[in-house]
Amino acid sequence: MKRAHGLFAALAATLLAAWWAAGLEEGDEVPAAGRKPRDVRRAPSAPRLDVASLAAPLRVSPAAGAEAGANLFPERSFQPPPAPPGPPPRPVAPPLPYRYGGMLDDGGAPAAFVMERDELRVVRAGDMLDGRYRVTGVSRSRIDFLYLPLNETQSLMTGALQ
Repeated sequence: MKRAHGLFAALAATLLAAWWAAGLEEGDEVPAAGRKPRDVRRAPSAPRLDVASLAAPLRVSPAAGAEAGANLFPERSFQPPPAPPGPPPRPVAPPLPYRYGGMLDDGGAPAAFVMERDELRVVRAGDMLDGRYRVTGVSRSRIDFLYLPLNETQSLMTGALQ
């Protein structure tokens, strides 16, 4: 209990000293007991700081705007960088627009019926279709086409056995 009284007395003394010191001006001096106040020359004090100007937003010139607007704490990734993209894929021929319709056996070179949409055509080896395909071979099991823009061979299976 005595300790609490001592702490209370110290708090009261501190508050009293703070109140008394707040009432002093810059030029006021407290004379010590039994001493005469002496003439003390002080260095000129620094100009008073305008606190309102500190609260105002900082104006940045346009030239310094790029540096001032830069992110001070950018996100960083510790993942390895992505692999560079590989070469573009090799172009491939589109799917054959033809469907098998049957075989024609007229005693000459083998021929087949193929359909494109609603059009039925008779094709033999060496025929050109639409300027894009050339028929390279006709047999009972399949019809071979060459896609001319890419020089790629494609086959249309007939479903018959050899």
